[in-house]
Amino acid sequence: MIDISSSSNKYQISHEQIFYRSQIISEETLGRIKSNIGELLSINNFFLANKNRHNALSFIRQNVSSTNLVYRVLFEIKIPSDYKFQKQRPVIDVTQFSSDEYTTLFFIGSIFRINTVIFDINNDCWIIELTLYDERTNEDFSQVFAFLNEHHTPITLANLLRRICPNSAKQFYKHLLKENSDSSSRLECYRGLGLCSYSCEDYEQALIYFEKALEMEPDDPLIKSSLHNSIGIVYAQQDNIDQAQTHFSQALKYSSLPLHIACAHYNLALIYGKQCLFDEELDHYQEAFEIRTNQLPSNHLQIASLFNNIGIAYSNLNEYDKALSNLRKALEMRLKLLPENHIDVARSYANIGAVYVKTEEFRMALEYFNKAQLLFENQQPIPEEDIQQINQNIKIVNEKLQ
Repeated sequence: MIDISSSSNKYQISHEQIFYRSQIISEETLGRIKSNIGELLSINNFFLANKNRHNALSFIRQNVSSTNLVYRVLFEIKIPSDYKFQKQRPVIDVTQFSSDEYTTLFFIGSIFRINTVIFDINNDCWIIELTLYDERTNEDFSQVFAFLNEHHTPITLANLLRRICPNSAKQFYKHLLKENSDSSSRLECYRGLGLCSYSCEDYEQALIYFEKALEMEPDDPLIKSSLHNSIGIVYAQQDNIDQAQTHFSQALKYSSLPLHIACAHYNLALIYGKQCLFDEELDHYQEAFEIRTNQLPSNHLQIASLFNNIGIAYSNLNEYDKALSNLRKALEMRLKLLPENHIDVARSYANIGAVYVKTEEFRMALEYFNKAQLLFENQQPIPEEDIQQINQNIKIVNEKLQ
């Protein structure tokens, strides 16, 4: 915490500076921003931006396509030369923790004035110009900022740092463990260390930290559920199927939030699929599907993923009509929600082709395999395993057609 805070002390400006952040937003959110030009916008999460406009535009052009449901936007954030940094440090230079140059963090609750919203034809995205708002100009926000000051805890900062640089976050969590005797804070530190280790693919160490957190016997059932889920994920990554199943079952037992319950069902379905227990796999996918369709928008990518996996489960049970119906729904949703060259679109084509092989409709299978192959070959980085599998499938189908 000392290192991060001290960096903000050095962050002073003598002239206007501009930072850029690219992302996608929903049609509804874009509409609200456009209809409130001149008004104020507050963010409800940490907000990372940097000074390189070209990199921000390149990232969004390469990774995200606009659709009728989501839009590409570039936020241009101005910090006026007369802006005085506040006690709660809403702006922090975190370049040392990031792989990008001149990276800046805007804190939860930072407020901006919406200046303009313009569509850039050349870059095929919306440009949203914001100015960091000086709270000193309006006392109405004093209570809001007082609340935010009280809730910026070291654990909050450690959790943020984990998203930027897991290795640095590890040191921060370890420092907090030495400084804290409070059991809930120590539990969060062990959990954070486990997540850092997992993201660095150090699965054995991740298990040690997650188990330490669980040994502290958290009172909150949701925390227990989350820890069991994390442990299950690590065991699944290690192909320790029995242990993964045990912990996912415990995650399901302790969870009371619908989407957490759906996540546990989904993970159990994956485990049963690996065991070739396809009836049980399908049951858990359908449980997850029922919950997520009630809790999420109908066009959510998690729904598409469930259609895809339910389709594969039906295929494994030799119920090919149901398999194709679900796989086509997954493909339709992915084409609407993702760039048309996205790897998940390619995998949807491949999955449909695999069902047509089972029904011995080889020309249809070849058509879908060819579409998948074209998309796989244009991915960066190249998905070697997917390409190897699709080439093998195409070879088999061509032999059947001869």
